[in-house]
Amino acid sequence: MADIFKKTQNHGFVRATLTFVAPIILLATTAQAGVFSTPRFVAPGEFAVGLEPELILTNGAGFGANVRYTHGIADLSNATFIVGTGSGPRKFRVGGNLTFDFFPDVDKQPGIGVAFQALYYRLKDDKGQLELTPIPYIHKAFVTTGGEIEPFIGLPFGWAFSDGSYKTIAYLSLGSTFKSSEKFRYIIELGVAINNYDSYVSGGIVYYH
Repeated sequence: MADIFKKTQNHGFVRATLTFVAPIILLATTAQAGVFSTPRFVAPGEFAVGLEPELILTNGAGFGANVRYTHGIADLSNATFIVGTGSGPRKFRVGGNLTFDFFPDVDKQPGIGVAFQALYYRLKDDKGQLELTPIPYIHKAFVTTGGEIEPFIGLPFGWAFSDGSYKTIAYLSLGSTFKSSEKFRYIIELGVAINNYDSYVSGGIVYYH
């Protein structure tokens, strides 16, 4: 990661994307969405681009990658576009979410908000599945001697529609963001299945502009 960050500093974000993001996307073998950078607010007019490699632990384990673009649209809201690719239980995916950060992370108050997410999946049997999930979340940044960490907890739940029927889905997301510079943050995340979902481990890097 240190070498990647150094390249990004010396050669700019575009070269870092070509040398780091593209090969992982091409090698991806399954895809699903975590909470990832959703709790981290982006100010109006600014944007963030993130790469989320992910390991699925249940129902046909595999490795995948997701790319996210987040844009700050108002004082309390962000819009995110998400795309992922691969094979396995969940192949191609595209969609996005709209985040409302009702209580910002200031002073001793944790940040609290909710994202409303819609994702379309192409499953391994070539069927389509639409998932609609509210994602309530809470997060809090802490300054340490090594920088800044920002733990978060999310509880995505909702409905998955496929073949004229639907099922309820839910999972618990536990993770943290690690600040490496003003422009870059690293993320680790664990997803624990609650109902009709997959458990996973993910991580990645986000560029903020």
